[in-house]
Amino acid sequence: MTPAAILLAAVLLFSPAPAAAGNLRVLASFLPVYLFARNVVGDTPGVSVELMLPASLGCPHDYALTPGDMRKIAAADLFIANGQGMEEFLGAPVRKANPRVRIVETAAGVQTLRGGGGAHGEINPHTWVSPRNAILQVRAAEKALSEAYPRGAPSFRRNADAYVGRLSVLVREFEAAAPALSGRNIVTSHNVFDYLARDLGLVIVGEIEETSGQEPSAGEASKLIRAIRERKAAAVFREPQFPERLAAMIAREAGVPLRVLDPVSTGSTEHSTYEDVMRKNLRTLTEALAKR
Repeated sequence: MTPAAILLAAVLLFSPAPAAAGNLRVLASFLPVYLFARNVVGDTPGVSVELMLPASLGCPHDYALTPGDMRKIAAADLFIANGQGMEEFLGAPVRKANPRVRIVETAAGVQTLRGGGGAHGEINPHTWVSPRNAILQVRAAEKALSEAYPRGAPSFRRNADAYVGRLSVLVREFEAAAPALSGRNIVTSHNVFDYLARDLGLVIVGEIEETSGQEPSAGEASKLIRAIRERKAAAVFREPQFPERLAAMIAREAGVPLRVLDPVSTGSTEHSTYEDVMRKNLRTLTEALAKR
């Protein structure tokens, strides 16, 4: 293939497809961001929302964009992401696929925690695993959508108000449970629950994977088991998308219960998924940790 033919193929592959006049095409990076955006858009005419990564994928930590992803980005007008280092492909790779796309990082206004771990640097990017932060991210999505598509602004506001109302009820439920949970020591799969722990006053005394996707060595696992015993951690919490074997071994050796917490990074695309999963998490935490 000649250089000219190669260039033409690249243009055809990654150039934005013609948009229907007046319509807004929204692309959300991964599941929690999609849930926030989809609830704000609702049935607003002329606006479509697509999920870029499969709902089964989980956190896109070191994810590399595929040609299919590049085509989705090329067709989008607005790219809604979490930000704070979660989607490391933001920036040049996205701009290469679509120089005109507007990128919105919904977690930009969140009060962040340190300790991103691995390639994330110092900021923990798992902001959405906190109903309080979720409200901020929903409002950020609403603002971006309204600026990109002013004719839909009244609809976005109504939908966002309704969704924030439901999330506010969820926040109050967590606040009501916090006094019985505050101060309890726990262990998690990795640092995905740090923001939720901050909300509830929980103390995370160890993580099974200090770097996501990298299992601990035998020595590191033994050190964690000792820390669980010494710090009197009440339980080990694993994530549903992580294998149970290692977490079960650590909990068994330390003599504490093993429970499941879901960070809503995988699962259903139904509108109520975030609230449903977070309520289940609250029940799990209360059953395992509430002071009697």
